[in-house]
Amino acid sequence: MSNIKVAVTIRALQTLDGEKETMTQRAQGTLRREGETWLLTYREGEASGLGDTQTSLEVGPAQAVLTRTGEVVSRMVFRPGQSQTSFYQTPYGRLPMTLRTLALRSDLSPEGGHIAIHYQIQLGGGSAGETRLRLTVQAKENEP
Repeated sequence: MSNIKVAVTIRALQTLDGEKETMTQRAQGTLRREGETWLLTYREGEASGLGDTQTSLEVGPAQAVLTRTGEVVSRMVFRPGQSQTSFYQTPYGRLPMTLRTLALRSDLSPEGGHIAIHYQIQLGGGSAGETRLRLTVQAKENEP
């Protein structure tokens, strides 16, 4: 299947020590089906705090893998009920990152859909709280 141009709305609710912070960001990207996996690719904006970073999210039947390249480099594997450790690389250094996936849901189609990921994260050995990430993907009309 070829790339489908999409509009992506990313909403994150982060909770740490009882304090909640929300972030909403919009991006343009592409969506493509590869077997049983959907591949969503978009560029993070400055508002995300990630600088010039390309994000790819591979969503399959049992897991999702979020890969960032650019100013921030990371690979996050989301498997419900499991923990995963990797590294989070920024221009200022590299931190070990451990995340535990609490829930993962997706209903993507060629028209778009939603991806919801609920996870706990630790950076550098300390808790960075809990995140509820929701991406809304909408196919754009064919452009001339």
